Amino acid sequence: MTNKIKILSVTIIFIAIIGLFWALNRSKTEKTNTNTNTNTETKTQSPATQEIQEKKQDLPMAIEALRKREYPGQDFVIEETLPNGTNYKQYIVSYKSQDLKIYGLLTVSLSSKPEKGYPAVIFIHGYIPPEKYSTTGSYPSYQATLAKAGFITFKPDLRGHGQSQGDAKGAHFSPDYVIDTLNAISCLKNYKQVDSQKIGYWGHSNGGEIGLRVAVISKDVKAYSFWSGVVGSYQDELETYNDKISFMRGSNPLVEENGLPSENPQFWKQVDPYEFLSDISAPIQLQHATGDKSVPIELSRHLRDELQKKEKKVEYIEYQGDDHNIAQNSTLAWQRTVQFFKDNL
Repeated sequence: MTNKIKILSVTIIFIAIIGLFWALNRSKTEKTNTNTNTNTETKTQSPATQEIQEKKQDLPMAIEALRKREYPGQDFVIEETLPNGTNYKQYIVSYKSQDLKIYGLLTVSLSSKPEKGYPAVIFIHGYIPPEKYSTTGSYPSYQATLAKAGFITFKPDLRGHGQSQGDAKGAHFSPDYVIDTLNAISCLKNYKQVDSQKIGYWGHSNGGEIGLRVAVISKDVKAYSFWSGVVGSYQDELETYNDKISFMRGSNPLVEENGLPSENPQFWKQVDPYEFLSDISAPIQLQHATGDKSVPIELSRHLRDELQKKEKKVEYIEYQGDDHNIAQNSTLAWQRTVQFFKDNL
């Protein structure tokens, strides 16, 4: 009897051990299968998620992407010394932007140099057909006005203009001109004659569009003056006032791929400087004429209103009946521009 009990006990223990082993092995197998399924699901979902993230990060026009780029300051290379102006020296110089050689006109005052250097103005031209653009022949009197007022000035020939390398793609749907301008500002800061804390920005038409992007990206510029600027939001330019802006009508890759701002606001918020106006720290002067048939005055009015809502410093001036170049009131407009820079640089 005792032996039977012993045998039964051993049998029960043996069966229990086998059962425990089976249970542990099943649990391990289920865990492995669960992990395998989870990994499979992750791999299935990952490409789509990754594609969205990469597309967002790889959007060259995005304000955040432009902020993250580096714009190394270099020394200007003097390509040609030109005859002196009224009270300034002038040179054709070059610098690098994305490995492209960009040319431009540099003026240096002949007046006594201030202890920390001269105040300077980066001068960004508006749209001129590249084949008609000239380093010395486009905006000569405009740049000379600033030069004679004692400012060092630099007007880069944006890529594809003059002798500058690269393609002239325009400012509306490409970051190229903004990059050229930010690199030019870095070079101007690095120029030994310049007070790097006193750099202003003057832009006409498309130069205003470029400047508004610079204003939300860089803190290097301390004052902005825009004449007849393309300074509306993308909603303004592509939809609200599109019937008044001939150069914004028609098809373009960004709209074809992403739709209009009203159809895809999340995309356009990434590239629209209006979404970043709170980050502007420098005062802005806006001058625009009611008779402008190239760029509607409503764009400057809208920017004025939005800057005022955000309690930014903005000076707004309208000229009744004048044109895109503010030609009838040019002397007065320049007096106001020079005084604006003197007050803020």
